[in-house]
Amino acid sequence: MAREDYRSASYEIWQAMAAGWDRERSWIWEVSRAVSEEMLKALGPEPGQTILELAAGTGETGFAAARAIGPDGRLVSTDFAPEMVAAARRESERLGLANVEHREMDAERMDLDDDSVDGVLCRWGYMLMADPATALAETRRVLRDGGGCHCRCGAPLNATPGPACQPRR
Repeated sequence: MAREDYRSASYEIWQAMAAGWDRERSWIWEVSRAVSEEMLKALGPEPGQTILELAAGTGETGFAAARAIGPDGRLVSTDFAPEMVAAARRESERLGLANVEHREMDAERMDLDDDSVDGVLCRWGYMLMADPATALAETRRVLRDGGGCHCRCGAPLNATPGPACQPRR
């Protein structure tokens, strides 16, 4: 499948899945929490930092980071599916997280300045992107020197279209 065809199909799938992810967010968090907590521990977000979450879905991993960076920090929670962004926005408002900025953004084409974030989180996202190498290059572009990118992929390299990711500091 051509990249643009894959990207379009993926967009439609995630738009359609957003309602279910929103409805089942407690269960999804229950089964993914250990992975997210490991990522957060590795990243070590600190008060006042700017953290970017890519392919955030309904946002739970990023919301945990938002609590760690406190009111002087900023979480940029992104997904390329507007329905996922809307679900994440509703939940962050329900939780009273005032330090979260929600954006519709494709990780392969980030609308962020160079060297603008202190850390990046991406749970199970890179492996599903049409062009993971471009997304990783974009991640490096927006990440400040000394920042960390912590991601996880949910299947072996040969079972997904994207890379097997390991933490980098």
